[in-house]
Amino acid sequence: MNDAVNIGVLLDPDFDHAVEILEGVRTYARARPDWRVVPVPAAQEALLARLVRAGELRGVIGAFLSDRWLESRLPPELPAVNTANLSPITRVCSAVPDDRAVGRLAARHLLDLGHRHAVVVADRATHASRLRREGFLDAAREWPGFGALAAAPHADAATAGYRLEGLWQDWLAALERETAVFCTSDLLACRFWTVCRAAQPAARARVTALAGVGDSLTARVVSGLDLTSVPLPGRAVGRRAAARLAGLLDGDRTVACELIAPDGVAVRGSTARYASSDPVVARAMGIALQTLPQHPGVDEIARRAGVSRRTLEQHFRAAFGRSPAAEFRERRLELARRLLAETDLTAAEIAARTGTGSVQAFTTLFRLATGQPPAAWRAAAASTVSRGCDAG
Repeated sequence: MNDAVNIGVLLDPDFDHAVEILEGVRTYARARPDWRVVPVPAAQEALLARLVRAGELRGVIGAFLSDRWLESRLPPELPAVNTANLSPITRVCSAVPDDRAVGRLAARHLLDLGHRHAVVVADRATHASRLRREGFLDAAREWPGFGALAAAPHADAATAGYRLEGLWQDWLAALERETAVFCTSDLLACRFWTVCRAAQPAARARVTALAGVGDSLTARVVSGLDLTSVPLPGRAVGRRAAARLAGLLDGDRTVACELIAPDGVAVRGSTARYASSDPVVARAMGIALQTLPQHPGVDEIARRAGVSRRTLEQHFRAAFGRSPAAEFRERRLELARRLLAETDLTAAEIAARTGTGSVQAFTTLFRLATGQPPAAWRAAAASTVSRGCDAG
C-alpha cells in the first residue's frame, strides 16, 4: 500500500450529485490500480486539510468554493480539479456541468410542450444557479413566440430564505396568465411548489408546468412532488475530472476547463400537460412526450388519451397540420439531433432514448429525414468551437 496514489474527493454539497461524481471518479480509478479514492464529506473540510498537511494526498478532486478558498487550503503544487460551479474558478482545472446548457435544455423542454409564457426562479447563492438562469433566458430569446418571459422574485444576499416564500405568494396572487416555471434547482422547485399548494386554487392552476435541476430523489420523496428535472451529468463529470487529474499527475500543468453537457430531461408529472387549447391534443402530447423512449404507438396513445385513433388524427391535423405519427416522429428526430450535437451518447443510446428501435432503424430514419447518417451529422455539428468555462 506504500505505492498507493491517494486521491481525495471533496464531495459536492448536493448529496445525490456528490454520489454520482464519486462513482464517476471510481469508474476511472478502476483502470488505475495504484489509485486509492478517499471520499471527504463536504462538511469535513478540516479532514481534507489534515490529509493535505500530512502529505497523504497526491491529488484532490472536488467542489471547491472559490479561488480564495483554494489558495488558503491547498498548496499550489498539489494537483487539483474542480467539479462544481459554486463560483468562477481560475486557479485550477475544472470539469464541470455546462450549467448554461442546463438552462437552455429546460427552456427547450417547456417550448416543446407548447408553453409560450414562462418564468425562471433562481437564487444567487451559486455561480451555477446564475448560469442556469442566463442559459434559460438566452434560449428563450431565440424563440420570439416564447414570450412574456420574466423572472419570479429570487433570493439575493439581502433576501433571507424565509422572506422568499412571502415574495412568491405575492407574485402568485398577481399572476394573470398560465405560466410555466423553471427553478434552477430541485430544492427551489420543491419550495416553490409548497407555496403553490397553499395558494388560492385559481392562482395555483395558472402554474401549468414546473421543472427543476438535479433529479434529486431526496427532494421528490420529501416534497411528494413528481418533479420533472434536468439531471446533472455527475458520473461524466467525475470521469472527466479524474482523467484531467491523471494528466496533471503525469506532468501536464495546463489550467483548462471542460464543460460537460446534460444529456436529457427526466420528464415526470409536473410537466405532463401539453399547452394546447385542445384538450385531446394536450392529453395526447403530454403522454407522447413522457413516453418517447417506450414508443407506445398511436393506438396506445389514443387509448390513454380516451379517444379513438380517428378522433386523435382529426385533432392533430387541425392543430399541427399532420398526423400524430408524423408529429411524434418529428419530436423524436429533434431530440436525436440535440443529443448528437450536445452529448457524447452512442447511436445505440440515442436510439433507446428516442424510441427509434435498433441502431439500424435509427440510422435509416435519421438519414431519410436529414440526408446524412447520424455520425456525419454529428461531425458537422461538432465543427463549432466549444466554449470554455464562464469566468464571471
